[in-house]
Amino acid sequence: MSIKSSDHFGPRLDGWSASPEAQMIIFWRIMHSYMSRYGSIPLGQMLVDLTTIVLNEIGRPPTVTDLCEATGLPKSSISRYISAQMKADMVAEVIDPQDRRRRKLVLTEKGVNERRWQVKQVRKILEGVMAWDQKNQQSKQRLDPDLEFDRMKHSNANAPEMIGRKRKKRRMAA
Repeated sequence: MSIKSSDHFGPRLDGWSASPEAQMIIFWRIMHSYMSRYGSIPLGQMLVDLTTIVLNEIGRPPTVTDLCEATGLPKSSISRYISAQMKADMVAEVIDPQDRRRRKLVLTEKGVNERRWQVKQVRKILEGVMAWDQKNQQSKQRLDPDLEFDRMKHSNANAPEMIGRKRKKRRMAA
């Protein structure tokens, strides 16, 4: 399955130069959205998932070796993370027609729908932060830390529906 690449964010961001505070808030909100949706997963798994989505989006389905090179993670970790994605029916292996030894990782229909959800969330985050940042830059006001903390608490209380599973808590030895 091939995904046509597109520009999801560019037209919305033309002319906006995000302040350092806005960049950090965007990063925090994207990370929070991802953790709320997928649960307590290793950062490496998040990196592999996003790398797979990005490479599929630009029309280059990766192999496990590609993911190792792009993320710097060991092959055993990549294989474990990809296996979890395959179990969740987000990714499928397809044999490369030019080299039958290579298996490319492509997004399934469920994976494509999840990518759409992610794009929608990031778009919402960018538009909200951009409106706030432009208003503050024009009025030369500083970020109100208490207000941003309230926004963080609000976003935590209204987290999206989780599709992952939370990591089990370890029991303390008696």
